[in-house]
Amino acid sequence: MKRLYVATWGNPLEWQEVEYQCDGARKRGFASAVCAEADTYVIFVLDSVITAAGGGRGKRVNPHAVAAAKKAGLRVNEVGEEVSVEPPQCEGWRAYARRYVEELARVIGIEAAVVVTAALGRLGRRVFKGNPDIMLSELLWGLWQAVKGLGAPKGQLTILLDVTHGINFMPTAALWAARLVASIALAAGYDKVVLQAYNSTPYEWHYVKVFSEEITHIQFPQLPKSPAARALYYGAPLHYALLCREIPWPSPPAVEPRCQGGEIHYPPLGVKPLQLYEELLTAAGCPPRTPTLKELMEWRLVRVLTPTARKVVHHELNSVYNALRNRKLERCTKLAELLPYAFEDPEPCVEDNRNFVAHAGLLASHTELCPHGDDYQIKVNLNAAMPCLEI
Repeated sequence: MKRLYVATWGNPLEWQEVEYQCDGARKRGFASAVCAEADTYVIFVLDSVITAAGGGRGKRVNPHAVAAAKKAGLRVNEVGEEVSVEPPQCEGWRAYARRYVEELARVIGIEAAVVVTAALGRLGRRVFKGNPDIMLSELLWGLWQAVKGLGAPKGQLTILLDVTHGINFMPTAALWAARLVASIALAAGYDKVVLQAYNSTPYEWHYVKVFSEEITHIQFPQLPKSPAARALYYGAPLHYALLCREIPWPSPPAVEPRCQGGEIHYPPLGVKPLQLYEELLTAAGCPPRTPTLKELMEWRLVRVLTPTARKVVHHELNSVYNALRNRKLERCTKLAELLPYAFEDPEPCVEDNRNFVAHAGLLASHTELCPHGDDYQIKVNLNAAMPCLEI
């Protein structure tokens, strides 16, 4: 089992050291991350984190955050009891944010990967002109890179999501991204993803598991737009295997803020969060070559399709396998000639794609079985099938 810890961090300048109750153990620190045990630690912050303030009005500032800010090269402004930080220049804004949070994490004994995203709204003297699409895309990409960094995907992946210190959009965005990353992880090779959310009780500091859920099949928040992703959505794994290699490899949605007076602007990404999700999902499970009949029957990806789609795929492939068990083909043969219940369908999916979905995309009139050593290659007419993936 591999464990990925993901924390949402708002403004560390405002935090104080407390004694956390960590499932029976007591651990002292200024962040609930001291309770976590994981293989990889990720901290999600908004890039406004380096323009925050703390202290004043009788409140103490976090001295560890002040020290980390100085070490990261931030400008530290002290006015009475209040301390604020800011980058010395606009260039390299994200790098300053990463160094600041990395230094803070080291104080509590954690080497963390820091995911920095766009911020939204006013903070102090600055207005951040980000939007949810930029934030979600950057977060989705960052979390997936952390999962890939865990090594070969196999067995169970546990995502420990700690929302104790998140502000505004952050807990919602992190939960949304974690669920989508779970599906990408399943496509890549994990058998199951367990997502657990944690929070800490105010002034008692009990580190509490809020919920735990198992994710065992690929999820789609909406009807996919790309043909390859739709093939997965409809339960047509062979079509996915043929189409996924035609999709360009996803590019990181990296942006660097631009400063215009008191406003922080972000260039458009050119990709929506769910489009990026489709691209990452499509790339994660794409096989290096088209699987044969036996390989399709054993393909791990089929096991993480939705339960109904999985059963349909297994039924259709078993029917084809059984039809071939007592005969050996010498040439490519139409599926319609092999299956007793098959019927000719020269123009599939004119009105709907029920037949396509009901047979895992293996349309009898547009699918051939071709000898391939002691196995068979299944050839489908993609041109005929494309209307079925456009409904």
